[in-house]
Amino acid sequence: MPSKYRAFAQLGFGVLVVSIIDHQHPTFFLPVPILFNGKAMIQTSPGLQTEPPKRKPHAIPKWLFLSLTALGLLIAGALIVLLYLVINPASRKSRSSPPTNPAPMDAAPALGPKSAPVTIIEYADFGCPSCWYWYKTGVLNQLRLKYGDQIRFVWRDYPVITLLSPGAAEAGQCANEQGKFWEYHDAVYGNNGAIKAGDLKAYAAAIGLNMSLFDECVTSHRYRERVNAEQTEAFTHGYNGAPFFLINNHVLIGAQPLTVFSEVIDPLLAARK
Repeated sequence: MPSKYRAFAQLGFGVLVVSIIDHQHPTFFLPVPILFNGKAMIQTSPGLQTEPPKRKPHAIPKWLFLSLTALGLLIAGALIVLLYLVINPASRKSRSSPPTNPAPMDAAPALGPKSAPVTIIEYADFGCPSCWYWYKTGVLNQLRLKYGDQIRFVWRDYPVITLLSPGAAEAGQCANEQGKFWEYHDAVYGNNGAIKAGDLKAYAAAIGLNMSLFDECVTSHRYRERVNAEQTEAFTHGYNGAPFFLINNHVLIGAQPLTVFSEVIDPLLAARK
């Protein structure tokens, strides 16, 4: 028998068997092999139940799902914050303590006792021609000779005149670190405010600083924050030029002579008698 007729015969036989069994056992599952083109296939009777019905999974109420999600997020957030505080205790300290002043007045270079009734604060720039001119007129020495321990003279950096001024101010603070600020001050102004890098090193060597310590201090910019803070402090007084002076909060602007300083200082001292 040709192969195509053989396949049709087998197909007919399979349908007949399935029909008989399906009539006798309606719930019975019987796979019937059918050959088609020489290949075996599994045929299931359309009327037979092949598997039990699937149960629909029980759905979680939407409100419960949202509540659990929110609770999980809150717990995760709390754990993250707790972990950060444990790993970074410095953050707790910074939040609990006020910021420190990088340029306290007590740390500024000064001449005269803290108990002096009159304090003169000079805001000046090592690269400022008016500043070194005022120094060369000798007014500072005249003030100290006339008033002695009745005055205290304080230096504050105000490096606004030249691009080299901030570096010179930092070098002055490095000299102050070794206890020789005023020697450095006099060397700079005595040379008409020459403040190139080579000049600053020459002044440091001339006044006997430890050069390795000085070089390390300057190159590390250890006092940059202090210099910047003093400059900002000067700006808050509203005066853009240097030098200017505060004499117990009375303002003098520019390179003034001794007589002008005395006009402010004498009444202050007289009021204390």
